[in-house]
Amino acid sequence: MLMLAAGITGQAHAQDNRTLTNEAQTFELPDKAVSRRFLVELDKGNKMQLELAAIADLDRIGNIDSLVKVFLQDMAPFRDSLSDELSYKRIDYVVDAADRKKVRFRQFTPYSHSYVVERGDAAALRLEQDSIHLLGVLPAIGKKGGPHHFRISFFMNRFDELAAYADGRLQEKARIIREKESSPWVRGKDGRMYLKADQSISGKQTKGYFNAPDDFLGFNLGVGIQNYKNYFSPSVMLGTVAFFSDKSGRVIKQYEVGLIFETNFLFANDSTGNRKTYTNSFLTLICGMGPAREGGKGKEPYLDFVISLGYLIRRDGEFFEKNTFRLGTGRLSLFSGKTKIEPVLYFHDLFRSVTPGIRLMQSF
Repeated sequence: MLMLAAGITGQAHAQDNRTLTNEAQTFELPDKAVSRRFLVELDKGNKMQLELAAIADLDRIGNIDSLVKVFLQDMAPFRDSLSDELSYKRIDYVVDAADRKKVRFRQFTPYSHSYVVERGDAAALRLEQDSIHLLGVLPAIGKKGGPHHFRISFFMNRFDELAAYADGRLQEKARIIREKESSPWVRGKDGRMYLKADQSISGKQTKGYFNAPDDFLGFNLGVGIQNYKNYFSPSVMLGTVAFFSDKSGRVIKQYEVGLIFETNFLFANDSTGNRKTYTNSFLTLICGMGPAREGGKGKEPYLDFVISLGYLIRRDGEFFEKNTFRLGTGRLSLFSGKTKIEPVLYFHDLFRSVTPGIRLMQSF
């Protein structure tokens, strides 16, 4: 076990080497704070984007048109600073838990100059949009869970165009998302998913999920070591595991189903006193489930519940009884799922001669 542990390199799931600046902590969303992202096409190329921790938060955010009007009132003292028509701007506007408002301005000057020429006259042309980001925090509901963060973003040809949209249409789009997000979505030619009831509303995936993991089939090759009674037994494993996601509910669920063939090696003296290796093989079915976490194709998820059931298909020696089963649960995954520790119970027939044990597995 020490040799296996010493050979492991990498970073455990709970570790994070990134250090955020105070500015980023103030004006950016916390990592993995939101799971839903809806893009709303307005007109003239202008857009609104909603980022939410849960779809029900739309009921608690309040009227979006009213939020925009309050924001524009707070921006009135800064209008001179935003008057440069050729620069494009990013404005971050945060209302924290103490109801304090914080604003960050960024202005970017294009590296090149663009013009539109018509009938001998040339006019400066700005190609980038202004972006406005309204961030807020909603209190936790009940004793469990933490606060919910949200961000409402606007991408405008010009900052001062935003006021014209605060006429009821922004809240109407939010209402449609809230009421229709579970209705059918269709895939557009650009690969995005569009709400069938209002195709000005789109998302990277159905229902606005943007970090749902991909389904994939993986092949498992690994080694392990486990104890059985007073024996320590190394093993080799070969099998296949399928990971797939269910995006039909309000929370994406991810599932694992796998079938593993494993050969265990036990060492003892035979009847003549010579050292002999005994091989016993298990066929193991693995099932797991849990809320999906951010991850891409080929990355094993960290599931909340995993159970395995193995059956002895090849018996060598008198170590295991006939019809022996091995039940495992409470699996702990480390180092991107490559290393696993699993408590197990060995028994035969209907839970006769129950023997506890623990397995350490290393996948490649």
